[in-house]
Amino acid sequence: MWNQRTRPMRKRPARGRRDLAKERRADSSAARMTRRGDPERIHEARRAAIRNRLISGGEDPAVAKRWCDAWEAEAALRGLERGTDYWEAGRLWIDAQCAARKQPPN
Repeated sequence: MWNQRTRPMRKRPARGRRDLAKERRADSSAARMTRRGDPERIHEARRAAIRNRLISGGEDPAVAKRWCDAWEAEAALRGLERGTDYWEAGRLWIDAQCAARKQPPN
């Protein structure tokens, strides 16, 4: 026989949380929606990642910005469209330019 002292205690969520959880389950349309990233925000985030990598590698922030600008100009000359590989190609191009000890254009 179990007495109250030996029974494991179950924690119950606060009443407000339980009610909120029921509401979320009842509104199944919210669960079906997926969030899509804004392409412009993704592009800017990838650009910032490349710029920050250059800065952490010892480049001056203004020079790092110029490298990103230079890559965008080079990509435009090559006819590259923004996409998943755009900034990966940019990273490789910038690394090659730096390895050749070139300076970004003003």
